Amino acid sequence: SMNNNATAIPHNYEACLTNNCPQREHCLRAWVWDNRKSSVQRYVVLNPDLTTSDGHCSFYCDDQPQRYALGFTNFQRRLFPDQYKQFMSACITRFGRNPYFMRRRGDTPMSPSEQAFIRSVLKQIGAPEDIDFDGFEERINWYGD
Repeated sequence: SMNNNATAIPHNYEACLTNNCPQREHCLRAWVWDNRKSSVQRYVVLNPDLTTSDGHCSFYCDDQPQRYALGFTNFQRRLFPDQYKQFMSACITRFGRNPYFMRRRGDTPMSPSEQAFIRSVLKQIGAPEDIDFDGFEERINWYGD
C-alpha cells in the first residue's frame, strides 16, 4: 500500500527478513524485502539476531506517510533580530550551516522530529505562537525520525 514515494528507497536501506514479527505488515523494512526485485544483485539486510518480534523492534519504520514541513522563510520577518540570531544559531548547531539553509528554503523537507526541535527553539526564544512553517507535504519516513 505504498505511493510513489516508494520509488525513492534510500541507498543501502536495511531490509528485514524476520517473518514472525507482529509489526511486519506495516514496516517499511519488511516491505522493501517483500517487494525486492530479482534483477537487483545485492540487498542490505538487518541481522535477524538483532531484530525482535515482540512488537517493540528498534528497527521498525511505520509505512504510513507522515507530515513533513517545507521551509521557514517567513520566520525572519516574524522574529526580532536577536530572537532570529538565537534561532539561527541553535539550528545551525543542530543541522550544520548549509543543511540549515536548505531546510529554511524548503529544499530539505523536515521530519516530525526536526519540526519538534524547531518548535522547541521557537518556544525558548519567545516567538509568536502562530508562527508556522511555509508548507507541508505527506512523505514516507524511511528512518522513522
